[in-house]
Amino acid sequence: MTETQLRLIDPREVSWRLDEHTKAVGRQGIARARAALAAARHPHREAVVAEAGQRHAA
Repeated sequence: MTETQLRLIDPREVSWRLDEHTKAVGRQGIARARAALAAARHPHREAVVAEAGQRHAA
């Protein structure tokens, strides 16, 4: 009899993990994307995007 169900990966078996730098870069990108979305909804969009860029500049 063949297995037809996919085997789930046990999280303890996973050898790849994101390092702290990669996580920080990802968080900054998400913050910029959120700022851009907020700017598109608000009339003072330039100020919102500029503020987000200054806050998350590394």
